Amino acid sequence: MLRLAVLLVDSPATAEEIVQDAFAGVAERWHELERPGAYLRTSVVNGCRMALRHRDAQRRLDRPQPMVPIDAPTELVELRRALASLAARQRIVLVLRYFDDLPDAEIAELVGCRPATVRSLAARGLRNLRRELT
Repeated sequence: MLRLAVLLVDSPATAEEIVQDAFAGVAERWHELERPGAYLRTSVVNGCRMALRHRDAQRRLDRPQPMVPIDAPTELVELRRALASLAARQRIVLVLRYFDDLPDAEIAELVGCRPATVRSLAARGLRNLRRELT
């Protein structure tokens, strides 16, 4: 869940907080949940979406924050920067599809849209990623 959150929000510290909050929510409702793993993933994705919305609002008010340097191969750094340049929904769809290997129907449920919208967001996101990486 932490890797998923880091890919979505591009900040290890924020991702750790989101995942910790999600685990706390699962622990509180453990006896009520039929599928705790699905609930956890949904909580993490929703927490990331809220963090991204908050970050976008802050960017409009403040000047852009520099990216935290990471210790990784150049290709991963470039991919991370390219992912960060995508719209939040496109990034969420691409990470859930290609990193978490979720089907379109499940991604649609997590994101709150139709499966056709997921396919459209994925296509646009891939096109934008290719443009950023060339």
